Amino acid sequence: MRIYIGHDPEHVLFQDLLVYTGAIKSSPELDAARAMGVKVLSRAEMLAELIAESDSIAIAGSAGKTTVTHMTGHILTEAGFDPTVLVGDGSSARAGRSRWLVAEVDESDGSLVLHHPKHAIVTNIEFDHPDHFKDVEGVQEVFAEFASGLTPDGVAVLCADDDRARGLQTPARRVTYGFSEAADYRCGEGRPFAIHHAGRELGLVNLRQPGRHNVQNATGAAAMALELGVSFADVAGALERFPGARRRLEYLGIFQGAPVYDDYAHHPTKVRATLQAARELRHRRLIVVFQPHRYSRLAALLQDFSRSFTGADRVLVVDVYSAGEDNPTGIQARDLADLIPNGTYVGSFQNARENLEGLVGPGDVLLLMGAGDIRKLGDELAQKF
Repeated sequence: MRIYIGHDPEHVLFQDLLVYTGAIKSSPELDAARAMGVKVLSRAEMLAELIAESDSIAIAGSAGKTTVTHMTGHILTEAGFDPTVLVGDGSSARAGRSRWLVAEVDESDGSLVLHHPKHAIVTNIEFDHPDHFKDVEGVQEVFAEFASGLTPDGVAVLCADDDRARGLQTPARRVTYGFSEAADYRCGEGRPFAIHHAGRELGLVNLRQPGRHNVQNATGAAAMALELGVSFADVAGALERFPGARRRLEYLGIFQGAPVYDDYAHHPTKVRATLQAARELRHRRLIVVFQPHRYSRLAALLQDFSRSFTGADRVLVVDVYSAGEDNPTGIQARDLADLIPNGTYVGSFQNARENLEGLVGPGDVLLLMGAGDIRKLGDELAQKF
């Protein structure tokens, strides 16, 4: 692969296909490709073509899909399926040589309906991406159309703990998973946790990643693998060796005697789940630095965000990562900090760093959260001993 830095219409010369990210609305390459009659596809359209021509498993959901995709791909890889795995964490994808494809599919812009996989996992359905959806019913409609596009010879693995996911109608064979007593594949509490199916315990899974949500995620991945014929022993062994997804409670290093973790959480549900998982780590205090992602999300979910940090002892809030959005409502990170008990608005990364230097000590856990560039601060802090 040749890498070019910067835009130039000549990059399109002698090319058969141009694939572009949905974050790009226009560019010299796009304009040139269309003028020259070169085939142009968005990333979602390209992924839809790959899914359509593969033995595909698509993982969808408002939360958890990255981890479940990585887990499912990891299990099938260890089981000898040699799948191609497309994970949205930026570092866990793999190219396989078989017809199997495990892919994370995105609902944020409605492009989920482009995908027609043979099999699918749906983790949950919640209101998010207010820049595209008016309400949760709009999100539900997209997932409903996606589920209705599965084929009768496929498997739909749906989370029994989420009412909207569990209620999806699909021509595929429906299988449910979760903590619910009614789930086809039911996970138990505690560690290691048991998975039950058809009235009996299949065995125990010793998962390294903390958090109740990760037990649920692992059970969804296990359910799909078991339905595809992987033995429980192979499933449990693979999950025990699962390395974790990037930016999902990822350990970065030590700052002033405290371990530093980084997480992608940028929605109230994800914040709560991550804090619950972080609470399982040994610590004196849990100190959080949060970077809100998009003005539209912060404005639409402000009250829910304000109630999602109860698991933290201190919360420092830095400025909103706009992701290129305008801010018609005038919402600011300070508005969130003012609503969080033990919350403090710090604004810049530099101010956050100065506050942390006088706050963090041995025995604390420092957790940075957000879908923007907050990882930069984590990497800087973790290098300071």
